[in-house]
Amino acid sequence: MPPYIKRESKRCGNCVHFRQHYIKWGKDYYFPLEYGHCTFPRNKSRETGDTCSHWSAIEEEKI
Repeated sequence: MPPYIKRESKRCGNCVHFRQHYIKWGKDYYFPLEYGHCTFPRNKSRETGDTCSHWSAIEEEKI
């Protein structure tokens, strides 16, 4: 089997403007949900698999 390869897709879940929602599970564990909201140009409800014309890539940290 080939190693896992991360492919960049233009989905809301990979966008810099997307804010994912979480649910608290137990004392100190947060479980990510499949939806959230987009902050550009105004707040809109989105799911991680949605697409949008305002998509921008998340920049990786430079160490």
